[in-house]
Amino acid sequence: MKLSGISSKLKNFFNFSKAMEIKLGDIDLSDAFDSLPGVSGENKLFLGRFHDGDLLKMMEKIGLVEHLKHLGFNELLVDLDRDENNIHYFKLYWKDKNHENQLIDLRLSETTFCPDKKFFEEGITPPVYDMMVIEWLSAKNPLKTFDETRPQLPGQTKPGLGIMKFCFKMLYIMAREVYKDGFLDVPEHMHGAIMYSKKFKFFDPIHEAIIRAVMRDLERYSLADITWGVITETIIDRHKNKPAVYAPGEQIFPVSRRLKKYFKSKKYQNTFKRYYNKKRYYLDYEEMKKRREEILKTKKIEDLC
Repeated sequence: MKLSGISSKLKNFFNFSKAMEIKLGDIDLSDAFDSLPGVSGENKLFLGRFHDGDLLKMMEKIGLVEHLKHLGFNELLVDLDRDENNIHYFKLYWKDKNHENQLIDLRLSETTFCPDKKFFEEGITPPVYDMMVIEWLSAKNPLKTFDETRPQLPGQTKPGLGIMKFCFKMLYIMAREVYKDGFLDVPEHMHGAIMYSKKFKFFDPIHEAIIRAVMRDLERYSLADITWGVITETIIDRHKNKPAVYAPGEQIFPVSRRLKKYFKSKKYQNTFKRYYNKKRYYLDYEEMKKRREEILKTKKIEDLC
């Protein structure tokens, strides 16, 4: 999966995704974008604020270090960097700093988010939000292989670590420390949007309503089934009798009071409820399986997405 510039992503909107109880370990987006020119030096700071020791202490405080120890990862190494585009890199390794031993890859940048006035009441000037952008986030377990309980997702190369809740805690602390309104993410693929929707909401209430409606109606299906439903175009909008289409959009993890206030506003809530209540979806499961089988005759699952 190739990442494009965030400025182009912010122009896009989406049709749907999900809010499901899953773990970051269910998704791996790590194999692309592996080598970028960095800013070297012994005293590198993540986001201009955090030393490697600060981040290790943060991970210990929120319970991430203990969680990784239970998985067999005792010797943790942090690598920090920043490229010429001011994207900050936080990479966590086990024992050695090589690709095979990489556990976490987090890449953040800073931006100002200027939402369209249509999202606000008439006469209100839209605020400009100071945001951290999640350019990339992946987690993988080099000691595990896929099995029936956690099947391989399209585009996934390794099982994950089950660390989603810890990552969200770290992001929240970071945003508070560097005085940002929150985090912004523009997932390019359905399963990325599913992962983030645990704590993130789409800024557009219509898009958020469609996500929740899809996950309400497809609750009995696994993440893998839903992902394949998107790929095979077998998730159907009942009213339109056409496949639901995923397109990227802005998902927000609010940290500041003013950004949280937006999501609690009457305009946002009323629009959300109106669309959530009228949307209906279903997965044509048997057709999905047929199309999936045909796709996998010519393509590897890790090469999809």
